[in-house]
Amino acid sequence: MEQAEAIKELKKRLASSQKVLIGLGEEWKATRESEENSRILRAYDSLYELVRDKDYFIITMAVDAMIYETPLGSFKELVVSGEAAGEEPFPCKDKADRKMLERMEQIFPQKPVGQDTRRDRIVAPWGNETWRQCSKACTRDIWEPGEIPDDCCPHCGAPLTGNTREADVYIEAGYLPQWERYTHWLAGTLNRDTLILELGVGFKDPGVIRFPFEKTVYFNQKAFLCRVNKRFPQIAGEIKERAAGIGENSVEWIVNLVKSCHL
Repeated sequence: MEQAEAIKELKKRLASSQKVLIGLGEEWKATRESEENSRILRAYDSLYELVRDKDYFIITMAVDAMIYETPLGSFKELVVSGEAAGEEPFPCKDKADRKMLERMEQIFPQKPVGQDTRRDRIVAPWGNETWRQCSKACTRDIWEPGEIPDDCCPHCGAPLTGNTREADVYIEAGYLPQWERYTHWLAGTLNRDTLILELGVGFKDPGVIRFPFEKTVYFNQKAFLCRVNKRFPQIAGEIKERAAGIGENSVEWIVNLVKSCHL
């Protein structure tokens, strides 16, 4: 699919989608330098404008926690919920499809969505470097920035370190509640028009976003994947009819896309 055709298809899918799944990869890791900060923040603002009125979920591999400093990380603003708007739990008329979906609901029961804030719709499985954990992992405790003034573990005295997968022993308890929320939301995308935006995800850890997103498209015939990556925009052959690969830096691309949409 040519890039112009892909952009056209993306805009059409965005307008009609019931769900939007977003994956942010290595290209979204800020260096905390002033110019780079501004570039990433502009991209987050553009992403917010693109999906602010959609029922979406974001899974990010960026551990810098910058997303929480943007409107996407709001504690107060609520996300549009398809379920709250009265979507049918099983939006299909075919009896065989309905039976299959009901079976899936038994295996992966959906919890009530309720009133999710935007922060509730973010999961960071690689962790958050602003959170602190014991470098020796003597405890599963995780602390907020500044909560432990001397930055030493109050249990064993070892230095604290960032609560990320780069730690010698990564304490995963910090992200697991959000991961559970994410998997229940994802189960609700089955057989619904779903736009999947995979932005800047390479092969550093493809089992977190890249491969699962392809699998989601493969099983959901109403899903469409837009993969944007400067080095790795390739699309698996099994889903090429419902996917587009764009070979650009996803941070710059999302800003330009929103400008072209006049949002």
